[in-house]
Amino acid sequence: MEFKVGDTFRCAARGVGQEDINRFGALHGTTGRTHTDPEYARNSVFGGVIVQGALVMAPVLDMVADLLGDARFDGCEIEAKFVAFTRPGDAVDVAFEVTRSEPGWLELAYACALPDGKKVQVGTITRRRG
Repeated sequence: MEFKVGDTFRCAARGVGQEDINRFGALHGTTGRTHTDPEYARNSVFGGVIVQGALVMAPVLDMVADLLGDARFDGCEIEAKFVAFTRPGDAVDVAFEVTRSEPGWLELAYACALPDGKKVQVGTITRRRG
């Protein structure tokens, strides 16, 4: 696929349920009580369960794999910043923009946002080619 600076790509990720959060935590080692214990989380500073950041990032990685095809993550660097949290059931919109595309270099900026536009994660994915 040819990428040009300014090209944009989007996908929507469904919200995850508590069982998804618990299973992801068990597999990934992120079983903190703010993720897996609704009663504890309700009384925490977060006021309820929050989804693991890496689980929010999963559709980002899926879309990058779709965009890059067979190359997948060869030569990729990912920089992610978690700026807010999501809760069970929150749908997330993922938007990518090509910020650099030249021989040997591809850079995608991305943002994950809630339906109200509030960004929860931002970052860049850089792939050096050749």
